[in-house]
Parts: sequence; C-alpha cells; structure tokens
Amino acid sequence: MHCIILVKQVPDVSNIPEDAWDREKGTLRRGLLDSVLNPLDLHALSFARRITAGDPDAKTVYLTMGPPQARDVLLDCISRAPGEAVLLTDRALGGADTVSTAYSLAQAIRRIERELFAGSREYVIVSGMQSVDGDTAQVPPQLAEDLGVDQVAYAQDVHTEPALTFRRIGAAGTEDVTPTRFPVVVTVTACTDTLYAGFHATRAARSATIHTWGAADVEAKSDRVGLKGSRTTVYRIFSPSEDRAKQCEMVSDPADLLRKVQAKYRLASGGPAAHEEGSYALDGREPSYRGELWILAEREGDGIKSVSLELLGKARELAAFLGERVGAVLPCETAGDLSAELIAHGADVVYAIEHPLLATFSPVPFKSAVAAVVRERHPQVMLFGATPMGRELAPRIAYACDSGLTADCTKLEIGDHTKGGHALIGILKQTRPALGGNIMATIMTKDSPTQMATVRPGVFKVPPREDSRTGDVVRITPELAADLVGAQVTPVESFVSKVNIRDAKIIISGGHGIRSRSDFDRLLQPLADSLGDMLGDGAKVAASRHAVEDGYRSHDYQVGQTGQTVAPKLYVAVGISGAVQHVSGMQMSDTVVAINKDPRARIFNYADFGIVGDLETVVPQLTRAAQEAK
Repeated sequence: MHCIILVKQVPDVSNIPEDAWDREKGTLRRGLLDSVLNPLDLHALSFARRITAGDPDAKTVYLTMGPPQARDVLLDCISRAPGEAVLLTDRALGGADTVSTAYSLAQAIRRIERELFAGSREYVIVSGMQSVDGDTAQVPPQLAEDLGVDQVAYAQDVHTEPALTFRRIGAAGTEDVTPTRFPVVVTVTACTDTLYAGFHATRAARSATIHTWGAADVEAKSDRVGLKGSRTTVYRIFSPSEDRAKQCEMVSDPADLLRKVQAKYRLASGGPAAHEEGSYALDGREPSYRGELWILAEREGDGIKSVSLELLGKARELAAFLGERVGAVLPCETAGDLSAELIAHGADVVYAIEHPLLATFSPVPFKSAVAAVVRERHPQVMLFGATPMGRELAPRIAYACDSGLTADCTKLEIGDHTKGGHALIGILKQTRPALGGNIMATIMTKDSPTQMATVRPGVFKVPPREDSRTGDVVRITPELAADLVGAQVTPVESFVSKVNIRDAKIIISGGHGIRSRSDFDRLLQPLADSLGDMLGDGAKVAASRHAVEDGYRSHDYQVGQTGQTVAPKLYVAVGISGAVQHVSGMQMSDTVVAINKDPRARIFNYADFGIVGDLETVVPQLTRAAQEAK
C-alpha cells in the first residue's frame, strides 16, 4: 500500500516575538516568525510509516504546496522517514483559500498516481488533522471531494492486520473504520509513535528525489487556483482585544490570587451577555443574497445535538435582520418527533431528508443527500456545528456546491462591505481565530451561491423551547446508491454524553502534568468544590487530550479540538502546557488561571493570572484558601 503524505510549512506560533506584532494595524508580521513543519503532520508521518512498514514495494511520497523555501520541510520529512517528494510551487497558486488549495493538491495527486505509482490506486493519502496557521481542517475533506474518494477523519490509531483499519473519533463515539476501496484520505489527530531525524538520515535526505511542479505541470485550470479560484476572502485581520500574554499577571500568594479572581468573576457576572451583537437594518436596500438561512441538524441519541439548537437561535437572530425564514436540514432514516423539536427551538421549516443510508453518519451519502437539496433550493446561509461530523461533512458540501466555507467561527453578524467601488449589502461577516488564537480574521464569502460556516459548540446559547411555535415540514427522499458507503464501521465506545461540561460556569481542567488518575481525583475535585462554594456557581472537572489518553478521564470531559469547546466564567488550567489543540477549546473563557511548574509554559500566554509552582503544593494551597475565603 503506497502513501502520499500531505505536509505544510507553517509559522511557529509557539514562539511569537514581540516585534512580530503590528500594534497599529492589529496584525501579525508572519515573515518575522520562524517556519516549521506543521506539528500535526508529524502524526501523519508516523501513521504512514506504520501503513507501509513491511511492504518492500510500498512507496512514500511527501507532497506540499508553497513557496520554494517549503523544500526545507520536505527534507525534514525525508530525514525522518525515507521517500520521495513533490513541491508544488507557482506564483499563480498564491493567496489560495481551502477550495483552491484542495483543487491544486488534487491535481498533483492525480499526476503522482499516473507517474510515480504507475497508475495504481492502492494508496492512502495521509495528513495531519489541520494546520496550526489556518486551523480550518477543510483541505483534506475538500481534497477527498475533488478526487471522489472516501475520508477517515480524526484517526487516532492504525492496524494493518488482518485488514487496514483505522480507529477514529466518529460522530457518535470511537469507531473502527475498515476502507473497502482505495484511495482514501485519512486525517490524523494523534499517534503514539514519534519519528526523529538522525544524522545519517539527514545527510541521505539531501540526495532524495524532490520533484518541483508548477500549476501547468499538474494541468490546473487558471481560474481555479490561487486568488481566482478562492471562494472566501479575508477582509480584516486583527489581534484579540489585548494580547493575553501581556495580560497574564503572575501571582505567588494563593489567597491574593483568589481575591483577584473573585473580583473579576463578580464583574463578569454583572456585565453584558457574551457574544451580544449589534443591530442591522437593510433600510429598503436590496441585499446581495436572497433566500432562507439554514442550519444542519445533527442527531444525538433520540434528540437533536445541542450545537444544532444553538445554531437555530443564532440563525433566527440573523434572519430577522434580513426578513427571511430559518430552515433546518435533518438527514435521517425517519424524522419522527425531531422535526417538532427543531420547530420548537426556532425553525420555520424542516427539510427532513429520509433514507435508510442516513440512519448513521457516513460522509459520502450524507454529502450527496444534503448537497442536492442545497443546490436545488439555494439558501443564502448554511451553518454547521464544528463537531466531528460537521468538520468532515461541511467542507465536502461546500465544495460540492461551489461555495466558500469559514471554519470555527466565534462571531457571525450581518453587515455591509464596500471594496473596489462594489457594495455588498446584508452579507454574513464571519469572524474566527487563526494562528492558534493569536489573531482574529473576519471573512466574507465570494463567488458562491451560499455563504457557509461552521461554529464551535458552546459559542452561542440554546434558545428557549416554545412548543406553541408552528412550522412546515418538507419530506425529501433522496436517490442514494448502496455503494456510496465505502467502509465497514464497527462502533467501539459511545460518546453519548454522560456529562456536559459546556454548561459549567467554573471548570478546573487537568493535563499531562498530573501524573496519575488518583492524583487527578485527589487534587482537582476538592479544588472544584471549594471554588464553586466560594463563587456560588457550579464547578466541574475537565481534562486535556493528554489526560484523557492517559486514562485520567473519559472523552466526555475533554476540552480541545477533538473534545468540547467551553466558555466558562472561570477556567483553571492545572498542569496543561497550552498546546494549540487545547487552547482552541477554551480560549473564550472569561477568566483563565494557569498553574504550571514551567514558567515558560505556553498556557501562560492565554491566562489572566498564573502561578508557577509544584502542583502538589499549589493546588492544595488554593483549595484551602478558597475554603477560608468562603
């Protein structure tokens, strides 16, 4: 089995020098950052090595798209695991969003298949789940859509016997996926192996074959690459309201820390509601888009997933400015009472797409069914939850509908924009974090029939249920062939939530710095109880991905990219290093306290208050101080 490994050269967001910030413009000078191999792509290298191990005929090809200096990351990869490489570089490819990037890479893969694999389709395309500069996770599924192949997202482990099988985080829990046809795209979120570059391997990499191709070499159409082929455009980049690294106040006395936290907590409790948006009025002007505003409704157990209800509430708010209806698209086998639940939470119309192949999530049948309805009815906006299912499905639907997609939005608003003398009226402005949360970007959709975005769970509030609401139910029976399902899926562990940490006002989260499950329970639960009593709100214990992988807590408690997104009034990070994957799930917390023995831990860059010290000493001191403060 051959492997194509997608890798990317990215800015080192773990070490941003002060002079890289342009404080007047609120932007980041990316040229002043060091360039490194995307950290999540290291997992892809390990996966590919395990897939090809023991097969002397298997070929490994690294593929990257970027400027000529991106050759450095290819040499880095080859020095870790031998292979050949392709550098796709051309000025015409510059400024690409995920749509045009996916198209360009797909064209390169077609040539790799023809020439380097001699026409064989027995190969796997492996990549990190996402790149830390864009944080979109959209290119791999859009690449799969262009190639017309299946995807296995959120892969955590791989076995080659008796058949190639991937363990992944699915829409409803952990599952084993065995592809039944190839090629297949696999995105990797974790791996226990680490590949290092040795001295001799680094020297040998200098003589490895690196093909340099341009847009014409892969027969890419000029109107589909670079800026011309992009379906979104960034019209504003700005830093967060203040650099959190400058805000972090280091405190040595636990009692003093609690006094500061208590004062800020009370201030936040009396402030305006989070994510409060301004007003907008068309004032008789013709908007640039017409049509309903839709959300994709995800099922959970016998009901609707909370994030879908959150999106309904936001869609109603946006639709009110435009005078349009709100629609909910429900892929399912039989809608049953779910349509009534969606209407009660704000839908004016439910599009119930019913088919036996839609009973459980499979990306290709779901994409085919939903994309057909989108193309037929032309909504002006479609919102998805940034869940495992949404992150896998939304990029494919957007690509199939020739629409732009903005990932992981934290703010959505209706507004106007004028550029080059052309006015856009009543468009969806989509704001999201990038570069590991170090900058914010506001993005517009362009050259697309529908404006699409994903939103992290917990960003918006679930609207109150109104059983008196009425709405329409449109039942749709799609034409889906049985061979659309290209893998055998075996459930391993259900994630039907036993706990809901998203609603907690106070979260105490533990990481890899806590060395055992017993220490996790002994240190964190008493701190949660005492802080909850002191501040008069409910407190829950959560965990980082490392702590979950170490067995300290189940996945229900995980905060981060592959866990839950939380926005509590107080977030206490205990023994957490501050990796991008974790920060993205908690960076909207009102107040962040970091406790770590390493004064250089990255988590302090996102904290309001910090304590440096041994957890065995600091955490009990905080617990006692909170008990005394109460």
